Amino acid sequence: MDIEQLSKSQVVLLTLLVTFVTSIATGIVTVSLMEKAPPAIAQTVNRVVEHTIERIVPTTQTASAGQTKTMLIKESDLMTQSVADFSPSVVRLYSSDSTDPLFLGLGVVVESGGVISDTAALGAYGDAVAVFGDGSRLRLFVVARDDSNGYAFLRVSTSTIETGAKPIAWVPATIAPARAKLAESVVALNGKTIPRVNGGMVTSIVPRQGSGDIVETDLPEGAIMYGSPLINDNGDLVGMSTEISRAVSGNAFVAVSVPKGSGSIKK
Repeated sequence: MDIEQLSKSQVVLLTLLVTFVTSIATGIVTVSLMEKAPPAIAQTVNRVVEHTIERIVPTTQTASAGQTKTMLIKESDLMTQSVADFSPSVVRLYSSDSTDPLFLGLGVVVESGGVISDTAALGAYGDAVAVFGDGSRLRLFVVARDDSNGYAFLRVSTSTIETGAKPIAWVPATIAPARAKLAESVVALNGKTIPRVNGGMVTSIVPRQGSGDIVETDLPEGAIMYGSPLINDNGDLVGMSTEISRAVSGNAFVAVSVPKGSGSIKK
């Protein structure tokens, strides 16, 4: 067939075929020469090829890798912000002995003038002195106990507020609106004198009829205190360490669901 009689499409196909055959031949010759070339030359050629590949990598792949890194940074920042937002809701409880106050455990503000804590932390005490994050102190009284969940509700008495004293900044915690989920990221707050945190995830959820779920985690047991709150990455209160949860596991928490009001915890 005369090449001049070929159509445009046939010419294009013929050109592609010749190019393809030439590429294969070039590759075979290159591999044969590389095997016989000195090591220094082979290394130089490899570097050129590597740099060429780096330059022609699709930008979408680079963007994808960068996007993954950004997501990890945002998740870390989110948890950091959640701890910062929740910390003002944490109080440290001490016995009301004026001479030698005994540290009892942690509590969480759930409403203006109201705090919940671990019944084991309070023991037989009917009151406690709450120390807020800004150093303010206020005496609270136990008004109810919930033995099925292991937490107590404390309220302030107007008679204990000193005239002219600095107003207490009550920052109620936001209670998680939904049940905890397996593998959910969580942080436990603790620390007797300074704030401390331990992060992990939910490893098991044990439902209980008529009471809060037991939320088990992979947090170190030794870092959890009486009344340590458990929060999620939204800064919501998920649970609290109480004598009931610790009877199941040292790194377990009772899911908290406390309606507003001093009568919210059953006696």
